[in-house]
Amino acid sequence: MSAVYWFARGGSNLAKWTPRPLRERLGYAIGTSSYLAWRSKRQVTLLNMAQVAGKPVNDPRVQYLAYASWRNYGRYAADFMNFANMAAEDIESSVLDVTEGASCWQTYLEQAKQAGRGIIFVSAHFGNWDMAGAILARYITFSAIAETFTDGRLNTLLQNQRKEKGIAIIPLEGSPAASCERCNKIQVVGLLVDRPVTQQQGTPIRFFGRTTYVPGGTAALALKSGAAILPGYVWYGPRNQMLLRAFPPIFPQSSGDRDSDIATVTQRIYDSLEEMVRAWPTQWYMFRQFWPTEGIDA
Repeated sequence: MSAVYWFARGGSNLAKWTPRPLRERLGYAIGTSSYLAWRSKRQVTLLNMAQVAGKPVNDPRVQYLAYASWRNYGRYAADFMNFANMAAEDIESSVLDVTEGASCWQTYLEQAKQAGRGIIFVSAHFGNWDMAGAILARYITFSAIAETFTDGRLNTLLQNQRKEKGIAIIPLEGSPAASCERCNKIQVVGLLVDRPVTQQQGTPIRFFGRTTYVPGGTAALALKSGAAILPGYVWYGPRNQMLLRAFPPIFPQSSGDRDSDIATVTQRIYDSLEEMVRAWPTQWYMFRQFWPTEGIDA
């Protein structure tokens, strides 16, 4: 039985009785301490934020963005500890919808439904993706693709917190077949897309002015199943106001050139993410090197 399991279990129980301001301060402190103590991850975060900001790694703006992203991640972690104690309706009522181009985010959900082949909801390690899932699950059958923790009890504890909010879990290891099945049943499958891979493994995209490589599986699934893709995000705004934004659904079209189609759809997914990160860079928790090393101004 791992120490992490007992920490998570105890933290969830403690969070229930901890006032939100104190819980947030503890999260900030843990995030800040992790940033300062974990040198390798600090350097990776600085490289990523240098690309986002378009400035050298040693620029004060880059230094601030890297530090603040870890601080905000600590706040997210503190909120996740309290996730089991929150009602889905309370989560939704605490969020301000700032969706553009439609009266509300549900408009884009309804448009995505019209394809009749299911929906792939895409988000990122940005803001608070668990809250986004809890809100979406109130409107449509929703399954999230998630990694399985090696500690079985820890995995059960954390995934049950999501299931209690109506979020079914598809293990990452068996995601393609299960995802196709749910799309065919006109359900929603959700996943976080921002995962860098090698050139040999990934699909090339342009992101903040540089080429990097990411999995093309989301686009491939949409093209195969006919599902619409719905990008959406929930994040922390000013004065602790939670904000929500959905983007217009993407309806993949096949041209007969599979690789080109996958690249086109994947690029459109990342265009929405770039817009969010550009506006709220400290809400992006990317602690793995997202771009190839070449070309970074250090």
